[in-house]
Amino acid sequence: MDATLNLIGRDADLFAADIATHEEALSDLVQGSRFLVIGGAGSIGQAVTKEIFARSPKLLHVVDISENNMVELVRDIRSSLGYIEGEFATFAIDAGSDIFDAFIANGPGYDYVLNLSALK
Repeated sequence: MDATLNLIGRDADLFAADIATHEEALSDLVQGSRFLVIGGAGSIGQAVTKEIFARSPKLLHVVDISENNMVELVRDIRSSLGYIEGEFATFAIDAGSDIFDAFIANGPGYDYVLNLSALK
């Protein structure tokens, strides 16, 4: 990370101080919440999913059209962060499909829905 920071002319992460200052409030909010991350296997989606997972949410569902990238995300999370008490599940479905509509209509309900999917 230091090499990247040097490359962009910074000596510290952009949000590190804010996250450290508000870590307890962030963790409390995440631990009591249910999240759906759409596009969770993309680069930004993976980073956000890992941040949420690290704070032990009540429920974390991840949707992405790429089953292969989803498998890599789960492997990475399991090897680096382990397991959580809450529910963690991934779903390889297209966010614009009838199946997704049924998934939302019959799902558990979410406190936060993060659409990080990319149009390619």
